[in-house]
Amino acid sequence: MRMLLVARDGRAKDRFIEALAALGADCDVARTSEELLAATRHARYNGVLFDVPTLIRAKELDRRLLQALAEIYPTTRLKYDPATDVIYALGTEAGPGVSDGLSVFVAACRDFLPRGLRRGERVEAHLPAVLWRGRPDEGGAGEKTCTLNISYLGCFVFTSTPWAKGEAAWIAFPDVSAEALRVRVAWYEPWGSRRVVPGVGLAFEDIPEALDAELRQLGCEPADFEVASGAKGL
Repeated sequence: MRMLLVARDGRAKDRFIEALAALGADCDVARTSEELLAATRHARYNGVLFDVPTLIRAKELDRRLLQALAEIYPTTRLKYDPATDVIYALGTEAGPGVSDGLSVFVAACRDFLPRGLRRGERVEAHLPAVLWRGRPDEGGAGEKTCTLNISYLGCFVFTSTPWAKGEAAWIAFPDVSAEALRVRVAWYEPWGSRRVVPGVGLAFEDIPEALDAELRQLGCEPADFEVASGAKGL
């Protein structure tokens, strides 16, 4: 498995790399936004790790890009204590900030399908869709719904059903292909707001040929970092 580490040069970075290697994970390091873009364009990752001091002090890092990474990949924040030589992992995927948090995070990342950072500007499109919480071949009719917008990153789908960030799901676009795609919940907008349409932002795990052709026909282009989001001003 391969991880992406966002950290400046120093003892902390070296210790992070050593600890990841001991857990069986290869690691690429990015220090700047340019290195982040180059890494995500040319490699697929199981997860992303952020060094906390780097996030605080490296003001030149593109915050939109960091947010896009956090919405697409399993992520955790790391802190290194030089006095005790202990690495702490902080974040929902890593559990509480304890000394074995890194091993917990790496173990969780093994189930995440490695992927690169697709860049794509979202376009408004109302594609009929069927959404499943479990695998479609396990039975169940799925929820009939539609997209509000879509991009090469993913899509926003109307639903009033509760979802959790990071939850796996499957979606099919009957007008495009009968094949169901594996997706991951990037974020969830609950029912009850007068201003925002309820639904889920779904990150695509893969783009099959039929969907790629549909996206091109809709005018989607790999031109931005945005993850599909809900309608605004409603």
